[in-house]
Amino acid sequence: MTIQVMVDGLVRDATPDELADIKSRVVATGKSPVPKQISSGQGREALYNVGLFANVQPAINAIEDPDTKWRVQNAWDYRPTWERQSPFVEMMAGILGLSEEQADQLFTSAAGL
Repeated sequence: MTIQVMVDGLVRDATPDELADIKSRVVATGKSPVPKQISSGQGREALYNVGLFANVQPAINAIEDPDTKWRVQNAWDYRPTWERQSPFVEMMAGILGLSEEQADQLFTSAAGL
């Protein structure tokens, strides 16, 4: 199995040093590290796989503040990558009812797509 990493918005195979670092973190924590960034395509597919994709647009439509609504819609429609700690991801996780752990799991599974 090839492990891929995302660097500056580009997905590539991990280098031997990056693989060693990932493996050491998995051994130390007993779980895979949560990726800091995924592509929007990976995120959308992960949401679809867990049955949440159809909930996103209605959630965006329900945002009352026009400025916030525009920013979230823009991120959903046009950002090529999603940062795990971004306001967009945090807001969408909250709107979709995801806990921090569930959002981390979604990012981790998305990275494998």
